[in-house]
Amino acid sequence: MNIFFKTIISEIKDISIPLYKILIPFVFVVKILEEIGFIKFVSTYFEPIVQLMGLPAEMGFIWVTAIIVNVYAAIIVFINIVPGLDLTVAQVTIITTVILIAHNIFVESAITRSAGISFFYAAFLRISIGFLAGLILHKLYSSFGFLEEKYSLIFEQPKLILTYTEWFYGQIKNLAFIFLIICILVLTLNIFKKIGIEHLIRLMLKVPLRFMGIGEQAINVVIVGLTIGIQFGGGLLIKEAKSKEIDKQSILLSLSFLNLVHAIIEDTILMSIMGGHLSGILFFRLIFSLLIVFIILFLYKNFEGLFQKFIFVRA
Repeated sequence: MNIFFKTIISEIKDISIPLYKILIPFVFVVKILEEIGFIKFVSTYFEPIVQLMGLPAEMGFIWVTAIIVNVYAAIIVFINIVPGLDLTVAQVTIITTVILIAHNIFVESAITRSAGISFFYAAFLRISIGFLAGLILHKLYSSFGFLEEKYSLIFEQPKLILTYTEWFYGQIKNLAFIFLIICILVLTLNIFKKIGIEHLIRLMLKVPLRFMGIGEQAINVVIVGLTIGIQFGGGLLIKEAKSKEIDKQSILLSLSFLNLVHAIIEDTILMSIMGGHLSGILFFRLIFSLLIVFIILFLYKNFEGLFQKFIFVRA
């Protein structure tokens, strides 16, 4: 038991220290951008895009933050912006689902390139499919009147901050909330490892992955990415994907799938805490991503030459 808790404390430290080196300066950057009107400018620019997904203009800046930085930075922006908006659970589920599909694009697309697939293909795939997923989810939720209840942030923040001192203390609370999320994530993930959830995921996905055209040798690549994530499992992903035992079709399909769905346990828990509903952040995201990979398989079978020329990175 002592080893179990020592492992948890060590993992919390390993995640928190590098993360806060990014988040603490980012908090002040966001405030400066807000003061000079940049957030409002970006929100206006993205308004037509996010409105198609049934979201207010401000949600555009949250998604852009996720794309450029990472999910945790987007959460900081989310916590600061959301209290001033009148949102439904459906809208929060849409933005959290879109964030999970398209985030940390520069780092994770670079890892994808090292594994043999074009950086621009990975980036375009995630952003375009993220938008398409948000659009379809909006149509589904609005058509069936699902999740239309008012959204309430778990960690509620006052809508009006009158002084910089109040803002500063508010950000300390936000950063403490992020630390609480990290603790919950690490504890939950270690419990899941103990009870064999990762092994269950492997068993559940083995047949669907084979049916999708992904070879047996690439299964490990997919499982690593699904459980650990592209960024943290990058080294193994690159090593396995470059192995001559894995055919190009399997590399393309497995990396396409992982760009749309990875760190599935961690990300789902994270967005659930923020208020995203499982119907979107887990079930729709997984099923929709599988359908997209089937389409990519069809396109690859019919236009293999174009994929070889434009998508695969030449050694």
